[in-house]
Amino acid sequence: MATESDSPPPRPDWALVANPEMADGGPRYTETPADPFAPGGPAVAEPWNAATASLFVVLVAAWAWRLRGRYRDFPFLCCCLPALLAGGVGGTLYHATRTRYAYFLLDVVPISLLGLAGAVFVAVRFWGRRGWWYVPGAAAFYVAVNALLFSALDPGRTLAVNLSYAALALVVVLPVSVALVRTRFRHGGWFLAGLVAFVIAWCFRLIDLRIGSLLPMGSHWLWHLFGCAATALLIEYFYRIEGERGEFTAATAENGEGAPHGPRTK
Repeated sequence: MATESDSPPPRPDWALVANPEMADGGPRYTETPADPFAPGGPAVAEPWNAATASLFVVLVAAWAWRLRGRYRDFPFLCCCLPALLAGGVGGTLYHATRTRYAYFLLDVVPISLLGLAGAVFVAVRFWGRRGWWYVPGAAAFYVAVNALLFSALDPGRTLAVNLSYAALALVVVLPVSVALVRTRFRHGGWFLAGLVAFVIAWCFRLIDLRIGSLLPMGSHWLWHLFGCAATALLIEYFYRIEGERGEFTAATAENGEGAPHGPRTK
């Protein structure tokens, strides 16, 4: 008769462990618990990821304070801050719970909208009405790339999500790069620093599932940390552009007369 000691040891649910996609629609990270719905699970599903996601809320508060009394002078930034706040709150709730699809959407959708908005702002700022033609082109490219990625790549969507962020960065970098060349890299240091910070953040996102032996909590929280730094630098770039009186035109930029009449930034 088999005794309790002779019974085989419990085996993990390999289907749960191997599937990188969670019930909330997001991917599984190194810090993600095996089952966020379990009664004995942690109060905060991903403490490091949740804490660093909340930094975006702090960033919004800092800029809201900095722009106080001058909101009318910066309509673009003032429209972007609520979206960034929604993303920060959504990201914090998403990583803290890992149980609701709505939180996952609130984490990722504002980022996409902000990226597209920034690209369109630069295009319209420097090319006027012609810049609006970038809207359908950028939107079609981004939607097509995402449709291809999420239909053709890994079922768990980890790689697809990572490449989707790279595609979004490309949508932003293209018009800004052209604008920087035509304006002799005015305020370009802020954008380049932001781009470097984003690349570092993206690399940490890529290696999250492979770095567990060195960082038990993974490296996704570093994606948030450097991503927040990149966002702060890019906001500074857009702040300086929007705060300038007058616009750079192709003719003045090419003739070296691109400097506006004076900044409204401080």
